[in-house]
Amino acid sequence: MASKTNNNPGQKSVMGVELSETTIEWGKKIGFHTMLWSSIFVILLPVLWMIVVSLNQVAFDVFLTSPGAWLQGVSLEAYERVLYETDFPIWFKNSVLVTVGSTAISILVCTFGAYSIGRLRFKGRKAVATFLLITQMFPLILVAVPLFLIFRDIGLFNTLIGLTIAYVAFVLPFSIWMLRGFYENLPESLEEAAMIDGSTRFGAVLRVIVPLSAPAIATTAIFAWIFAWNEFVMALILLNDSSKTTIPPGIGSWVGQYTLQWDLMMAGALGATLPLLFILFFLQKYIINGLAEGAVKS
Repeated sequence: MASKTNNNPGQKSVMGVELSETTIEWGKKIGFHTMLWSSIFVILLPVLWMIVVSLNQVAFDVFLTSPGAWLQGVSLEAYERVLYETDFPIWFKNSVLVTVGSTAISILVCTFGAYSIGRLRFKGRKAVATFLLITQMFPLILVAVPLFLIFRDIGLFNTLIGLTIAYVAFVLPFSIWMLRGFYENLPESLEEAAMIDGSTRFGAVLRVIVPLSAPAIATTAIFAWIFAWNEFVMALILLNDSSKTTIPPGIGSWVGQYTLQWDLMMAGALGATLPLLFILFFLQKYIINGLAEGAVKS
């Protein structure tokens, strides 16, 4: 039995229905944009809800059913209380200090550590790389108690320096592993050319490899920043003074036994989210370039 053929070259059969190529293309575009905007809505819904609750806690439960009733009680009282009646500004400053310090130290160490593992040939190189990957399999809470006891004995408990050191220890393995893949894809002729011109290996790394690795280094720094900025468990365990704590455990302290200060929590959470959104918005091209260049084999 002969199969039915389509004699019109401008049409295609989709599930037995003859459609023009223009219609099919429009259908693909509509489906793609529908999925795209639906995903964006789902991602931004928590941010929208934070704004709604922070502006009017009393009537936030009727926002969807009666937006007019919600608008009547909109105020910035929660933000004023967060800024002037709580320790949020201190927590914000502490978070910036710890995050900047841990990110800077991690990038400085992992830049040369990843180069050593990715470019140099020495015995046990693969074992070191595997060990770094294995350390990421264990949750932070597993080392919380030993770390607490060590920091207490050496005087680093309840200090921002101690928390910074802890973050560096947790971020460094992931940062080295992430940057190592990029270094492995760079041609070895780059260092050889620089060393032929009289440069040392350290000078070749500093003047040639590091500038070429700027997108990957920036991507690694962003991930290290996000980890340190959002980390909750270690900050809660290693800091017990409100004047030294960071934003995540600070906002968590507003959860009472019988009450939840939703408006304060949402206003504080929104204030903690804005710096990350700002960084990701302006540095997103470095994230894309760094991930792409580190994932593609030359």
